[in-house]
Amino acid sequence: MTVHVYSGPTVPADRVREVVPGAVTHPPVRHGDLMRLGAGSGDTVLIIDGFWHQSAPVRHKEILALLADGVAVVGAASMGALRAAELAPYGMVGVGRIFEDFRSGALDADDEVAVLHTDDGRPLSEALVNLRAVLTRAAADGHLDDTEADRLAELARSLSYPSRSWAALGRLAAGDGLGSAFSRADAWRRTHPCDAKREDAERALALLAAGLPPAPGAGAWAGEPWQTSFVRYWQAAFRPVAVACAQPVGFLALLHHQQLYDPGFPDRWRTRVLAAIAHEACGDVCRPVRSSAVQRSALQFAAAAGVEVAGMSGDQLAHWLTEEEVSQLPPEEALVRVVVRSARLDGAWTVWPATMAEAGDLLGSVPLAAEAVAAAFAVNAEIEATDPHHTTAHLNADRIASHLTQRWGLPEECGRAVLDAAARDRAFRDFAGAVEVARTFYLSARTAGTMPSASSAASGTRPSPRT
Repeated sequence: MTVHVYSGPTVPADRVREVVPGAVTHPPVRHGDLMRLGAGSGDTVLIIDGFWHQSAPVRHKEILALLADGVAVVGAASMGALRAAELAPYGMVGVGRIFEDFRSGALDADDEVAVLHTDDGRPLSEALVNLRAVLTRAAADGHLDDTEADRLAELARSLSYPSRSWAALGRLAAGDGLGSAFSRADAWRRTHPCDAKREDAERALALLAAGLPPAPGAGAWAGEPWQTSFVRYWQAAFRPVAVACAQPVGFLALLHHQQLYDPGFPDRWRTRVLAAIAHEACGDVCRPVRSSAVQRSALQFAAAAGVEVAGMSGDQLAHWLTEEEVSQLPPEEALVRVVVRSARLDGAWTVWPATMAEAGDLLGSVPLAAEAVAAAFAVNAEIEATDPHHTTAHLNADRIASHLTQRWGLPEECGRAVLDAAARDRAFRDFAGAVEVARTFYLSARTAGTMPSASSAASGTRPSPRT
């Protein structure tokens, strides 16, 4: 059994390992981290801290996915307390007073536990639950009356979470006629250190060290159809399915690379779509060789549904076919292309694979693709390390478009219809969508002799600063 702990400003990693020897420590959890973890039945995940402003927060169904796989998930103190209060009915275990207050409704705002902190976890502001705990305890100890404590708590709540501190509260209190009350509370806290979040985190760690508390786990809901297309997408995007150059590689990255650069992908995608429409078992027919039987069956399904080229308007045909295809293709082939191009790698349809097993023969060489993906990640990281402004998000879209046009063997000056058709043959929504996916791979996919420098490839737009 492995214990994973996500923490940061509430309790540092060295303290986690001191209390729970052998625990695997992680920085505050964010969206995707739990899918990347690879935890399995018998493992335990303790969530203390998490990101929610700098990046997307951990989703509830990411936690449900762990619970459904037999992983015990515990939450306390901060993000963990929030998620545990929300997911307690589904088997997540909550620990501590903050969790209990969220579950009972005594606390009802996310920013009660939010703090501004540095990348290495050093807090730069004070959590509202900590300010509130000091005021409550100071009142219980006779240094404030209840009215003063409540009024100071409301002033603290009026501060935005990045600005909350004892100094900021003192300035507000002085302007609101509560300077004396604040001074008494501040004097009390200096001799009575109080960190409600840390207390709950320490309690959760102590319970794990003692082999407690995990119990609930997934209930009957795990057998229900709770997974949405978003869950499938997250699994595809974040769960590692291969390792290349010591770099974990997710399924979606492999699939995207082959969409862009594998010459055999369009044929494999075509066969997969036609097989799905024909309700055939894709495992036996998803080969690069087009099956005429599958194609006939798919066209029969299309005809039964009233889909035929003769019934399409000129605008509809122009959307899915190039001008040359409209004028030269026989109706049967034109209909096949329309059907295939109107399909998507979309989680709402089961033709979309989220795992290696579901992909079957849609994927070509996995080792080669994994090496290429890992190389792309390494190049991107190296370039960004030299200058944080040179990220793939700021690469010039026109350069990437020219790169794909060359790699796909398209005429240099071809129009948008030709570009979109080529992209849709590779399961992209359109050419612009392919360009966006190619950002990850562009710098490494260019040959050494033609790769532009990072400074010339990147636009002049500066990324927005992190909080």
